[in-house]
Amino acid sequence: MKQSTAPVVPPKLLVPFLLVTLLFPLWGFANDITNPMVAAFKNILLLSNFESSLVQGAFYGGYALMAIPAAIFITRFTYKKGILLGLGLYALGCLLFIPAGWTLSFYPFLFAYLVMTSGLSFLETTANPYILSMGDESTATRRLNLAQAFNPMGSIIGMFVASMVILVNLNSTSESTRRILVAAADQGQSAHLQVSEKIASDLDVLQKTISEPNWTARKRSAKKAEELTAALTHDLDLLVNPHADRIPSIREALTSTPRSNPFVEALRSVAVVLQLLPAPTPSLAEKEQQEFFGGPVGMELATILDQETQAAKALPEFKEGKAALANALPMAEAVLAETSGIYSALNEGSQADKSTAADQVSSTILSLEKAILDAKQAFAALPILTLQPVFEKFGDEFAQIRETDLFTVVGPYALMGGLLLLVFLFFVWKLPASVPSESGTSENRSSSHQPLHIAATLKRLRGRPRYWEGVIAQTFYVGAQIMCWTFIIQYAELELGISKATAQNCNILAMVIFVSSRFVCTFLLHYVSPGFLIGLLALGGILFTGGTIFLQGYAGLYCLIAVSACMSLMFPTIYGIALKGLGDDAKLASSGLILAIGGGCVLPVLQGKILDLPPFNFGFMELSSIRASFFLPLLCFVVIAIYGARTLFVHDRTVKE
Repeated sequence: MKQSTAPVVPPKLLVPFLLVTLLFPLWGFANDITNPMVAAFKNILLLSNFESSLVQGAFYGGYALMAIPAAIFITRFTYKKGILLGLGLYALGCLLFIPAGWTLSFYPFLFAYLVMTSGLSFLETTANPYILSMGDESTATRRLNLAQAFNPMGSIIGMFVASMVILVNLNSTSESTRRILVAAADQGQSAHLQVSEKIASDLDVLQKTISEPNWTARKRSAKKAEELTAALTHDLDLLVNPHADRIPSIREALTSTPRSNPFVEALRSVAVVLQLLPAPTPSLAEKEQQEFFGGPVGMELATILDQETQAAKALPEFKEGKAALANALPMAEAVLAETSGIYSALNEGSQADKSTAADQVSSTILSLEKAILDAKQAFAALPILTLQPVFEKFGDEFAQIRETDLFTVVGPYALMGGLLLLVFLFFVWKLPASVPSESGTSENRSSSHQPLHIAATLKRLRGRPRYWEGVIAQTFYVGAQIMCWTFIIQYAELELGISKATAQNCNILAMVIFVSSRFVCTFLLHYVSPGFLIGLLALGGILFTGGTIFLQGYAGLYCLIAVSACMSLMFPTIYGIALKGLGDDAKLASSGLILAIGGGCVLPVLQGKILDLPPFNFGFMELSSIRASFFLPLLCFVVIAIYGARTLFVHDRTVKE
């Protein structure tokens, strides 16, 4: 493939090129400090997966809202004015996080994101075609790839801030525990009653599972029955609370353990996830926490239950409920032993005792349901006024946790807003109002005297399938990128039990791979066509996304991390392919490609909706909702692969002819 001898960046354009390239890390920071906020807001404000994914809806909605107005603005005025307006809106959106934090409400944060990304839309709509115009058209795609290579550096900083400044400093209290505190405070619902209702719900699902014909003959059904029984046995044990007196000493031992350097701890946790280092040996307190309470979340719940026990232990209704629970625990342990025996028999190929054990499970569950019903009725009859002081204490505890967490989230955004104001002043001073073209004339002066021919431009663009197919491909690419980077936290947490902070560190690893791959792929563009490279990367994305869906354990997580290598060069390459040969129409056409970033507004919300669904049963296999949700990015990579193939075999050949 013959390469142009023109320089990628002409020497006379080096200074404006460097200044505009400084913008690329700024929106990379915003993109990737925001992705983990989906999980953070879900926990802080107790949202559903669908509601929390509206963070991405608002964030990328700003791109969709302002892309075309931004293109018209820079066509009518100058690139410099477009950049300054973008910086101003970006700074304002960040600073709006301060009053949003005061409201303790979700929707003001969404508005702040919308304003912030309205500014980002101006910046991207301006900076991308500006970079493309700084030199010979034959080197435009390489020039944009070079500038875009600095975007992930801002992304890494954003991820680092999210992991080391925000997530690690959020209160560790789990979402389930927070919901119990809120329900007790706002609805006067006893914690004992809430856990009893969860057990009753698990029992109902267990009953449906063992009612399936020949359930003992299927490993999936037997395994599900064992898991449900283990969960309800654990919850019952916490309700009976035989180890409540150990909570203070275990908590004191855990809090007195000196904290290591968070950066070193992050590296170590990622090394453990990658199985390069063995898991650290738990301390005595951690062993006791696991043995007596099933881990940190169990100890949180045991603490709440103990506080309620101390306030209600003299009430006759409470004594009746506790007595019913004491009777229920041995039954639950018996069911656990029996279902475990069935599952073991299936694994070993022995069918001897399955029928007998299945009958025992059914009869024991009937008695267990009666005991749980008695406990629920007793706890539901507890006098609310007597427990009001402890409920108010629960409410105060949650309010303090929420306020502290929101302050932790707001801080980095507020600091970023202040920094952006300084960048704004610097660009007012240093960015030239116009850039000399290759012919020595001045480009991008105020074009107030130039009429806007929007209708004519749109008509010409409709006849450019390379362009509008690129807009479609870009829409699906952005959706895939945001889904893979946003929901890696939920994937690691739900599938492997990894903490949010550690999962975000895995996201940083994915970004390092992304950056490295971008430089490698930029080099490869010297030797292969953009269409061929896009198609090849999309095929890799399909392969790794498939592994994320179907591979169990850490292999699935590794595939999700590896997807980033395939996404590395997609955005700038699709951008360059789509705008090739458009000339002055590129200013308005670029808005379509920025509007395509709105794919991040719709697709992650759909994925969040899937996450709220129960597991998907395909007959031959069952997929958790988080695994099944990654069919969406897989579909996106299929669309991108088609665009790469059409570029290589249709659009490029049409140009040659």
